[in-house]
Amino acid sequence: SSSILAKTKSTAQGGGEDLAREDPLLAKMDDEGNQGGQIQVMENTYIMKPQEHEKFKANEVIKAVKALLDERLKGKKYDSNDSAQLSKELCTEIKEKVKEIGAPRHKLVVQVTIGEVQGQGVRIASRCLWDVETDNHASAYYTNPYLYCVAMVFACYYE
Repeated sequence: SSSILAKTKSTAQGGGEDLAREDPLLAKMDDEGNQGGQIQVMENTYIMKPQEHEKFKANEVIKAVKALLDERLKGKKYDSNDSAQLSKELCTEIKEKVKEIGAPRHKLVVQVTIGEVQGQGVRIASRCLWDVETDNHASAYYTNPYLYCVAMVFACYYE
């Protein structure tokens, strides 16, 4: 976005080409000032709230997460050895889906819980302190005769 200003380390320090010659990391910059995987120093934008199109879209996220859980878990049986890896994979895939939907300047936290269905009841709760105007969450679940899965996505606006 044009409102986010980025300076490379060399220009932030007021150096220019002399500094680039002294520091081998900065010397890898191209003519346009782009860095190949190097750290950029970001300036404050003083944007305190997201614009309407930048807000976390909980309804869209819920639909996307439900579809993903249905696709990945349909017909699966619970395996305690496989559940840890499956939870990590689902977290990563959910986070990528949310990024596609769009929530710029939001820190995303994704939590997935998978368990075996044995006739028990399960309650999962969470609490946190946040700004109700800018932060939001979404949760979805999947169940079959063998396993249950609860996925929660928290989006906290990063000022």
